[in-house]
Amino acid sequence: MRRNVLIPLLLALLCLSLVGCVAGPQRAEPTAAPALAASPPPLATTVILGDQRPSELPAVAARRERIAAALATQPFVLLRDGLEPRLGAAQTAAVNDPRVRTATLSPTGQPLRSEVMTVAEARAGDVPAEVAATCPPGRCLRVVLYVYPTNSTVTALVDDRLQVVSVQILADAQPEIPEDLAELATQLALADPQLVAAFEGLTPTEAMATMQATKTALETTSCERSRHLCVAPVFTWGSLALWTIVDLTDFTLVAATTWTEQGTSQRRIVVSEATLQDAALAPLCETPQRLEHAGWQAAYLLTSSDGLELRDVTFQGQPVLTSVKVVDWHIGYQGVDGQRVGFSDAVGCPVFSAAAVIPYSLPELSEEPDGSLRLTMTFRSPNWPLPCNYQYSFTATFAPDGTLSVMVGNEGRGCGTEGIYHPVVRIEPPVTTELALVEATGRTLLQQEGFAVWEAGSTQRFDLATEAGPLTVAPIWGDAELAYLYWTQARPEEGQGDLPSIGSCCGLDERQGPEQFIGPGTPEPLGPAPILWFVPRIANAERERCWADTTLVAGATVPEIWPCNAGVALRFAE
Repeated sequence: MRRNVLIPLLLALLCLSLVGCVAGPQRAEPTAAPALAASPPPLATTVILGDQRPSELPAVAARRERIAAALATQPFVLLRDGLEPRLGAAQTAAVNDPRVRTATLSPTGQPLRSEVMTVAEARAGDVPAEVAATCPPGRCLRVVLYVYPTNSTVTALVDDRLQVVSVQILADAQPEIPEDLAELATQLALADPQLVAAFEGLTPTEAMATMQATKTALETTSCERSRHLCVAPVFTWGSLALWTIVDLTDFTLVAATTWTEQGTSQRRIVVSEATLQDAALAPLCETPQRLEHAGWQAAYLLTSSDGLELRDVTFQGQPVLTSVKVVDWHIGYQGVDGQRVGFSDAVGCPVFSAAAVIPYSLPELSEEPDGSLRLTMTFRSPNWPLPCNYQYSFTATFAPDGTLSVMVGNEGRGCGTEGIYHPVVRIEPPVTTELALVEATGRTLLQQEGFAVWEAGSTQRFDLATEAGPLTVAPIWGDAELAYLYWTQARPEEGQGDLPSIGSCCGLDERQGPEQFIGPGTPEPLGPAPILWFVPRIANAERERCWADTTLVAGATVPEIWPCNAGVALRFAE
């Protein structure tokens, strides 16, 4: 998740991590689509499964040599090269910490293939509450490692005395990948003869690739079974997009999946967007901003990859919410062969991160006619609304009657006409002495971790007993067809700081990530500070919802939007 603050925010990104699904993942600016007259379009049923043969690319051979050398010498971790002295010293301190060493070794003490993905300043949104006093802005660095065999992300915070003050280990989670890995993934795809054959006469190039560093998983492939680190360069041809799945654990092309139809669109040759400076967003990435309105008080902060986080919300002095944020946007598509592919989109601050979808503007505060205050922030791929580019929104509305509404929205365009979106919303309510699930059939006390599936239109909700009185958390269905709800213990490594991508990008069941925080076997007790997770399912439809296109107005192309959204409402019971 780092670049000079003077670089314009909306520069075309070379790679994504959401998904995006760390240093690295962003999307390259698409070039004009290749002419189709020279050869017939590819078959819509094209499906290529990789033969698992190791790549013979010189770049792969060089990387394997670096990995072998790292595994032969302490600390047995592939390090980031070329770091400035302060970052290099923090990297050294982190990889030599006993807790990190334990995570990068097998139970018998054998080194596991591990790699440092990011070394950067630890921002306020990265720091768990338990070490916030130790790591004010500018005092700590954040070192993120990925352990390939265990599919784990290790995050270490190192203070200015080179002391490791926090180590968080999250299983089945993948960080954003650095630029060199994103470029390698594209090279692997381009070098595969099967992929070249799929274009039937047209040689694919890096200029045709987008989404190079977006983490992905393809059901029934090694990425899904073995939990390998996989990314998905997408090659566009006219109105079609060919998905490739590249395994960066084994350096193989897992699959070139089915072509997906991107929908008819007036092709936009020149992308014209207002350029924002990173410097304008830097304060929001560094320090929580505060708002006050009609009895409401709240703070908000732009995180590395969890979007805009709303914190410490009170109404008339009473706590309503400790935190709410969108950890991931999971986007899944289905090709004509039935295979499911997709992305985990990371949404966050471009000043120090490489999130896939970055802020389009500063947060907007507006007073509504009914006296409500609305806080809105929009995140946009640089080339939205072209295909394979996304625009997301986060909106919090503070109503005069004490109702807080939090909505997450999507405005397309996506990589296909049959996308399924799952925003993973983490909700941390105030301390409670009782949590209950209220349904039409009755009221159930929740004392252990668990999950449920709610159908759209239902009146189900959570009731919480707080010091300020009974608080309700209810869905705002919007365009959702159902939602997965989870309730888990509050643990620092499970979202108090910035979370890497969790769960599956493409699944159509409850495996969206929060389920891994529910203790295996006998569910664990919740405790006084439970975390609620709200994951709605929203299906896009061309020119109906979750969609965007361009239209010609006064000789210029402007976006046309068909939005979709869902969310939750919190309020004290009367």
